[in-house]
Amino acid sequence: MRGNAWKFSGILDVDWEICSYLLVRQLADKGPVTEEMLGEHCLVNVDPDFPKKVRKGDFVVAGPNMGYGHDHDHASMALKGAGVAAVLCENSAPYFLRNSIDHGLPVIELPGIMAAVDTGDDLEVDLRAGKVVNHSRPGHELTFTPLPDFLLDVLDAGGIYPMLKPRYEGSAGR
Repeated sequence: MRGNAWKFSGILDVDWEICSYLLVRQLADKGPVTEEMLGEHCLVNVDPDFPKKVRKGDFVVAGPNMGYGHDHDHASMALKGAGVAAVLCENSAPYFLRNSIDHGLPVIELPGIMAAVDTGDDLEVDLRAGKVVNHSRPGHELTFTPLPDFLLDVLDAGGIYPMLKPRYEGSAGR
């Protein structure tokens, strides 16, 4: 994966900074809520123009406890709906990490990422090799434990739900 970095410091709470839970409830009153709908509101409480500036394949770079707060999965959906290819963070809240994987959004915990990246940096992320190359800082590369094959399978399928759908549909009526 290759894209630009969007660096955010401080706490990025799932219900406020990433995507307002109140907004999610208001949207849900009107019908099914999609990733794309949530993506239009992603991180607007931190950067009001983020959904207009971010490009498909870009990365969110965050500090400690990324995705702090409740176990609501709308934050992961909003990031994915905005086009974010992966989240690179110092560490993440466990629920956020799991929800993101379930929705097909890689979250890589990478101590030192905040010091190694600035907004706008051109990053390349290899989940299989476990490395992040910052092309804006020649020779600068960070490594992490590569993701196991079963998680790569989930991510390649677009998340656990798309991965399981054919299995469910194949067993319907039995």
